[in-house]
Amino acid sequence: MQTAILKLKELGFSEYEAKAYTALVNENPLTAYEISKNTGIPSSKVYEVIRKLEFKHMIQAVHGERSKIFIPVPPDEFVQNFRSSIDSNLHAVQTNLNNFRAGMNVNYTWHIKDYDALLLKSQRMIETSRESILLLTWHEEMSALFDDLKKAAQRDVKIGVIHYGKTDYKIVQLYTHPVEDTMYANRGIRGFTIVADSQEAINGKLVGKKTEAIWSMNEGFVNMAEDYIRHDIYLMKIMKRFDPVLRKKFGDRYERLRNVFMDDAL
Repeated sequence: MQTAILKLKELGFSEYEAKAYTALVNENPLTAYEISKNTGIPSSKVYEVIRKLEFKHMIQAVHGERSKIFIPVPPDEFVQNFRSSIDSNLHAVQTNLNNFRAGMNVNYTWHIKDYDALLLKSQRMIETSRESILLLTWHEEMSALFDDLKKAAQRDVKIGVIHYGKTDYKIVQLYTHPVEDTMYANRGIRGFTIVADSQEAINGKLVGKKTEAIWSMNEGFVNMAEDYIRHDIYLMKIMKRFDPVLRKKFGDRYERLRNVFMDDAL
């Protein structure tokens, strides 16, 4: 019950509303006095809470033998009604706010320091993409985004993924980076970059779930992130076809290739 109360509060219901509804689901019908007694809602507040729940179509009154008693709308019906209301309101908000998009300032950057926020932002970018997605990722983030990428592919969105390390994930075009062990050992971080429709990008670094990332629609930032992934893909294509020659010239881990301060190929 405590979990249900917490989740209802996260959805915008007051603590008293959440307590009253869950109490009625647990035991019904109840009088206002019994709701107050079972939940700890002050008697001076319980009728106000009941009116709000009736207005939100979460409970309804039934006339008992001596006093009015209350029963809850079944949870499945409440959830369905609530979801429909939220979807309808969000659609109206989106329609109205889109009228102002032409005036948006796209030059700012949004700093992301929460791992779940990074994944949520990335999922939204994938879900709303219409033309292309470029992604540079490791296994941890790929596992979280894979289903969204599959759905995007089904919408005929062009997808290019560079994956650090071997993987069984199947995406239309996935390039496996061959030097993940050395790069991770040297830098101690996982890089993460995603670009959607050449219009918005996230670039960041992760240590476990510690997150340092930036999202922006700034043209220079997006172009830099997209060029970064594209040039890595160019290298993946070259490595795939000329790997023996490259290892002979630059070392088994391409260590001499990655040393940008010296051109010492054999």
